[in-house]
Amino acid sequence: MSIISKLFGKSPFEPLYQHMVKVKECVDLVRPLIDALLQGETKKVKEIAKKIFKAEHYADMVKKDIRSQLPKSIFLPVARGDLLRFLKEQDHIADSAEDLAVLLILRKTTVPEEMKEDLKDFVNKVLETYEMAMIVSSEIKLLAETSFGGAEAHKVTELIEQIKVKEWEADKAQMNTAKKLFSIEEKLDPVSVVMWMNILKELGTLANHAENAGDQMRMMLHNT
Repeated sequence: MSIISKLFGKSPFEPLYQHMVKVKECVDLVRPLIDALLQGETKKVKEIAKKIFKAEHYADMVKKDIRSQLPKSIFLPVARGDLLRFLKEQDHIADSAEDLAVLLILRKTTVPEEMKEDLKDFVNKVLETYEMAMIVSSEIKLLAETSFGGAEAHKVTELIEQIKVKEWEADKAQMNTAKKLFSIEEKLDPVSVVMWMNILKELGTLANHAENAGDQMRMMLHNT
């Protein structure tokens, strides 16, 4: 019997929390990955990418276990569909980290000097959004104990609003970085411009899924 199967004997919310932990292990590697990129350490980029792939695989295994072990007949304080949609968005955060890592090892990518500060700021804003979403996710066991109501629900609702603010800041930082990219596009080859647009898009997608996870948590709160 798997660990997740055993946990379901008590509550499906403990496995959801464990999935959040695995997603965090994956996304916590994004900053070291970008730092290695900024420093031009190609070998280190590949090493960190491999760690991200492994962490994402474990998160995916937990996700699949939750889906297969969550019985339709179990009584839950929230709709089963809402819970599964929350799980999906949380898992997409890890998927985005993996997709970013794939992009960075497909082709040797050099960060133009003019883009470095904007890229750092963008990555910071993306990870701030993700970290806020993880704070919300970590509250799920306490929410279950209070049947997704009361003071705990009010606290989480306020945290979800902060996710939206962080994601908006990430959007602005993405726009600034893209503008800087196009201001120097004549110095770059066309393939590099396309690669950078894809890299920036994937970073933005990570922040979007973090916001979506918060929105799904809000749905659970409102539908209770």
